[in-house]
Amino acid sequence: MKVLKAVLAALPVLAALLLFPAGASASALSSGSGSFTTTGQVISVRQAGGNTIVTATEVQILTGALTGTRMATGIEIFHPDGTFTAHDSGTFTGTVEGMTGSITISGASSGTGNSGSGQIVGDRGTGGLAGLHLQGTFQPVITSSTTAEGTYSVQFHFDS
Repeated sequence: MKVLKAVLAALPVLAALLLFPAGASASALSSGSGSFTTTGQVISVRQAGGNTIVTATEVQILTGALTGTRMATGIEIFHPDGTFTAHDSGTFTGTVEGMTGSITISGASSGTGNSGSGQIVGDRGTGGLAGLHLQGTFQPVITSSTTAEGTYSVQFHFDS
């Protein structure tokens, strides 16, 4: 149960740099924030070199700057010293600044026990979210053995 709580705390997150293609123009940089709730399901758990490796799926409901649903799969590694690292990737479908579509959002996090912090990055949008690039941070709070909630902050722009 403790492993699952930590999985849910860390999965909503893969740090990366946003790169602007040479010669591309973009809208002004915008920022926003919001909240999320996450429900997760463990796919597998295995041991390697003293580490516990958990693979899980998650469904996130986001409100605020990002309004919609994200479905992702990720891996979290619990280390013998009580720390963890995690990464995931999934598809967000919803609305950003009145534009509706889908975008891939990947994340990474690290922490100790049931708390951590992470970074997200998003690109490869479709529909109204084509050309959207975003990056941000999040802070999760465990609410049960299979759920978490928290807040996020993002900066984003659309290619012109």
